[in-house]
Amino acid sequence: MSTIWTPSGEHTPREDPAAAGAPPAAATPAAGHPGEPEAPGDLSPEEVAAIRRLHEELRATPAVDVLANHAIQIFQLALVYLGVATPPDESGRPPLADLANAGIAIDAMAALIDGLGPRLGDHETPLRDGLTEIQMLFVRVADAAGGHETP
Repeated sequence: MSTIWTPSGEHTPREDPAAAGAPPAAATPAAGHPGEPEAPGDLSPEEVAAIRRLHEELRATPAVDVLANHAIQIFQLALVYLGVATPPDESGRPPLADLANAGIAIDAMAALIDGLGPRLGDHETPLRDGLTEIQMLFVRVADAAGGHETP
């Protein structure tokens, strides 16, 4: 079974708590920490300590740096969907572009950059440059594929 990332850490989906008559985990505060969700019962004290250390490291990193990293990952995702980041197959054929998904990734990157703007600090200019580049690449790939979608 896979896990889901949440702001409070990785969680393994379980049966629907509502179906079992139990309150959602977020509604059950942990002892000594009002409003904080209770840690899943299957975490060892060592795992809880590791999560706390990880969160301390994350808090030591400015949010703008983390978000800039996410914007770069979205840029890379768009490259994959555009078919330009994946090597050709055994026959030398490059992957087909998935313009719909590339457009979503590009729009997500634009929303992040446009939404935060100057709050991105020194990251704003290079991220905007990258956004412009990926938008122009989308147009070139769409034209070559005969598509007329715009991100």
